[in-house]
Amino acid sequence: MMKVGRHFEVKACWSKAGIGTSILLQQKSDNDSKGFKLVFDLGCTPIFEQTISSNAVVISHGHVDHFGGIFSHARAHNMQFQGSIPSYYVPEPLVPKLELARQIFSDIDCTITATPAAFTNDDSSHSSSSSPKRDKKHIMMNIVPIRPGQETEIKQPKVKNGVRFYLRPFRVSHGSHPACGYTVVSKTTISQLKEQYVGMDGRALKELVQSGVEIKETRIQERPEVCYTGDTCVDGLIYEKYNHNPDECSTSEDELSIEYKKQGFLAPLFMSELTYLDPKDSDLARERGHLNVKDIPTIFDSHNWDPSNRNILFYHISRKHGPAERVLEQMIKNLPLNLVDVTDVAISSFAPSSSSFGQNIKPNGCISLKEFKNNFGAL
Repeated sequence: MMKVGRHFEVKACWSKAGIGTSILLQQKSDNDSKGFKLVFDLGCTPIFEQTISSNAVVISHGHVDHFGGIFSHARAHNMQFQGSIPSYYVPEPLVPKLELARQIFSDIDCTITATPAAFTNDDSSHSSSSSPKRDKKHIMMNIVPIRPGQETEIKQPKVKNGVRFYLRPFRVSHGSHPACGYTVVSKTTISQLKEQYVGMDGRALKELVQSGVEIKETRIQERPEVCYTGDTCVDGLIYEKYNHNPDECSTSEDELSIEYKKQGFLAPLFMSELTYLDPKDSDLARERGHLNVKDIPTIFDSHNWDPSNRNILFYHISRKHGPAERVLEQMIKNLPLNLVDVTDVAISSFAPSSSSFGQNIKPNGCISLKEFKNNFGAL
C-alpha cells in the first residue's frame, strides 16, 4: 500500500454553492510565507487576495462560481510578482473557450478612450480599428489542459527537498458538464545504499567508491497528499472495479482515472463538496450533479475508508441550509460519528445566529464538527 503524505494544510477557504468556491492550500514549512501554495477553484470570494501569491490554480469545472476570478488572478499575480505567469490546470474540453475568453478580457482590459467622442452615438467612434489600446498584451496565463487518467506535474516556483507534486485527475459526474476530481501526489527522489551494501562498515564502502563501484541507487517515493472532488454526484465518487486486459501493454486512461480516484481516498486530506444536507433531497442532488449527506457513508464505505490520521473538509453547501449553526447541526445529525470526529466544514460563508459562534471558526474559515458538537452541545 502507498504510504500517506502530509505536506499540505488548508490556509484559507470560502465556499457556498452557486455563489463561489475557492480553497487555498499551503505546503507546510518552518517559514509560513515560504511554503508552496496551491489553489483549488477560483470563484469570486472574499479570500481572493490571499490566492494571488499562488502560481498554480486547479480548476475542477467551468461553472462561473468555480472559475470566475481566474482572469483577475492572472493579471494581479503578474503585476505583483514581476511578470510571473501562473499556471491554470483546466479540464481539456474547456480550454478553447477559456482561451477565447482570455482574448476578450484582454481586449477589454487594454482599451482606452482617446476623446469623449467614444461615448457618443457616433458609430465611427466604436470602430474596432480606431479604438486605441493601452497595452496589446494578453492577460498572461499558462493554461494547461487536463484529462482524467493523465498525470500532470504541478509547476512550482522552487522544488524543495526533492519533493515534486503531481495532479492525478479522475472522472466525476457533474451532470453532463466536463468536470474532474483530483488526487495530488508527492514524489520524492531518495538516494540510498543498494541492498547488497547495506550493513557494510564505512571503510569497506569507501574502498568500493574509490575503486569506481556505484554503491547508491535512487528511487522515487510516491505518496497521496490531497484529494479534491470538485462538484459531483455520488456516481462520480463511488468505488469502481476494473479488470485490466493482460494482452494490453499499457493501462488505459479510463483505468488510470479509476486508480487515481482510489488513491484519493488514501490521502490525509480529503476535500469534498456536500451541497444538500437534507436526506429527502437525495434524488434532487443526483439530478443536479451534487452530493447529498445521505451519499457520504455509502461513498466512504465503498472505499473501506479508514479515518485514522485523516481529515475531511466539506464545502459547497447550499445557502438554503443556513444559518451556520443549522448547517453544522444537520451534518452532525446525518453523518456517522466516525466521520463527524475528523471533519472540518467551510463555514465562513454562512452568517451565525449567535455572536459567540465566531470564536470557534479557525483563521482559515473552517470549523471542526467535533469541537462544535462539544462546545455547543449540538445534537
